[in-house]
Amino acid sequence: MIKEGQHTTIKELYSTGTPKRAIARLLGIDVKTVRRQLKKANCASYQRDNSDYKNLLGEEQEWLIIRMKEVGYNAIVLFRELKLKGYKGSYETVKRFVSPYREKQSKACVRFETGPGEQSQVDWGSAWVWLGDTEVKVHFFGLVLGYSRRLYAKGYINERFVSLVDGHEEAFRWFGGFTTELLYDNAKTMITTHNVQTKELTLNRQFEDFTNHYGFVAKFCTPYRPQTKGKIESGVKYLKRNFLPGRRFRDLSHLNQELEKWMVEVADMRIHGTTHERPADRFAAENLIPLKYVPPYQYIPAIGRKVSQDSLVSYGNNRYSVPWIYVGQCVDLKITAGQFLISISGSVVASLDLLSGKHQQSVLQTHYEGLSVSKGRNQVSTRPQHDPYWQEEGIVAVRDLSIYEDAAFSGYASSTMH
Repeated sequence: MIKEGQHTTIKELYSTGTPKRAIARLLGIDVKTVRRQLKKANCASYQRDNSDYKNLLGEEQEWLIIRMKEVGYNAIVLFRELKLKGYKGSYETVKRFVSPYREKQSKACVRFETGPGEQSQVDWGSAWVWLGDTEVKVHFFGLVLGYSRRLYAKGYINERFVSLVDGHEEAFRWFGGFTTELLYDNAKTMITTHNVQTKELTLNRQFEDFTNHYGFVAKFCTPYRPQTKGKIESGVKYLKRNFLPGRRFRDLSHLNQELEKWMVEVADMRIHGTTHERPADRFAAENLIPLKYVPPYQYIPAIGRKVSQDSLVSYGNNRYSVPWIYVGQCVDLKITAGQFLISISGSVVASLDLLSGKHQQSVLQTHYEGLSVSKGRNQVSTRPQHDPYWQEEGIVAVRDLSIYEDAAFSGYASSTMH
């Protein structure tokens, strides 16, 4: 004879790879009982209808229905709180009572529709793809326009930040613009922290710079709630189910060429299951921010350099000036929107135009203000202020005649001595 709910527990433990003997030890039952229960499709011994909960939970049912929403349908928390209220029943009873409500809540979601040009959704998906004679894991960047449901996708070998930036810009070029808001999950390439309770988050500094460059608003889903961005989730699944099966490509470039054809000929032309229209037709109403008004984002990872004695740093066969007070210090170099940024500890100390050629210098004279110019080792050149022989041009010096008399007498005395 097994206790209530143990049949389900046995099946769950066994499905995770727990050996039968270990299950028997954990539950304090014979291993033969474990084997017997695993052979049964259902356990008839303890199948109770909902009327049994009135006896097991009594008046606590009403409290449970209200409280379970507040604790996220967490049966463990509810069981702990019930025990504080004097409950003598088992955890399995509470778990069985909560389970139907949890399943309904997890499946239910509100479809969120946005107007033309308001929102896009972004996500990554991956699949094993044949490139030549090798099966390779390809990461697909996907961006779907919320109103028209037009999809852009591109394959990459990784999901690093440089791939994320390229995916965005390729999508923006594909559509000729971008929406005012983009919705994301919680990838580390975009955010560093996301507090579920306070809903406070910290953007990755590089990604924040990217969003500021284009001026769109980045929003993020609640962790573990992929339904929030269901449009792109569906788009990535559609790509994997409709484009990839049975396909083989020469290389990644060939894959992306074929993917572009599929987007134009298939994805854009299908009748969408929600809108009941073709994405290509609805796209005509999209009100995107034109891409022509925003220059491409230029990204390089922060590069460390040491400021030379002449207050310059080198990058790409060119040299850029830094305020002289930072000579000998290590600085970070970064390129964004055609500007060469030099920073220390995250604070920008110099911003210069990026040089396009080689062996050039970009120098701001203000970076040298207050610096004494060195002419050699331990020799500082400053304008003498008290030179007795200095006189302004055009001005005749006035001297006492006795100076000349003394000079003449000195010369006469010297000649008579010889």
